[in-house]
Amino acid sequence: MNTLNFNIYSYTNQGARDYNEDSCGCWQESERGVFVVADGLGGHGHGEVASELAVDYILSETQRDFDISDTALLGLMNSVNKAVIERQANDPTLKNMRTTIAVGMFDDGIFKYFNVGDSRIYYFKNGCLYAQSKDHSVPQMSVDLGEITPEEIRYSDDRSKLLKVIGDTENLSIKKIEPEIKIENGDAFLICSDGFWEYVFETEMEFDLIKSESAREWCEFMCKRLSRRVTGGNDNFTVVCGGWG
Repeated sequence: MNTLNFNIYSYTNQGARDYNEDSCGCWQESERGVFVVADGLGGHGHGEVASELAVDYILSETQRDFDISDTALLGLMNSVNKAVIERQANDPTLKNMRTTIAVGMFDDGIFKYFNVGDSRIYYFKNGCLYAQSKDHSVPQMSVDLGEITPEEIRYSDDRSKLLKVIGDTENLSIKKIEPEIKIENGDAFLICSDGFWEYVFETEMEFDLIKSESAREWCEFMCKRLSRRVTGGNDNFTVVCGGWG
């Protein structure tokens, strides 16, 4: 397969909405990096405030104190939640803003990730999906109970019903970080909002990765699929992807 030299690419689009409440960001230096996607909720631009605040907070805190231990990542997750809640308290016009978040980090050959809500992290080895974050949503709970398959989340009537988001409650009650992944040549990752994965299937992510020479090309292949599939009214969509070659 063609592999990616280490490079990253990000893209965000307002879709068919009047404004874009998604935010994304990243930083990378030497053998470490941080990649973030957030999907704001709340309408009238307030979701954009929450998502931008969350992304900026994650990037700033990790540049100040970089640590990918489970304890540190759980602390980071809860502190960004606290930062959004404090902003709500300081500005009553923002009291309804919320955001999902998905964060991928790597350090010295190890990749770690966490999410809150239904923004997702995908990790690929040898062109195949190796690990995927779980949504905090009603349909994900149905998957866990064996009532529907993971693929059926896209078509669930309850797909927009989230059980956890940043800024909703002071206690997220998330106690576990997924196992670390050892990075190998040819590995790739993709972090995206639900407006992206709703229209791009996991097998298509794999296929487009295999035929790509760069993170940008991979993203462009997938976005072409999305644009052909939407019929209007689609949500904002955002993706950050990259890999090692």
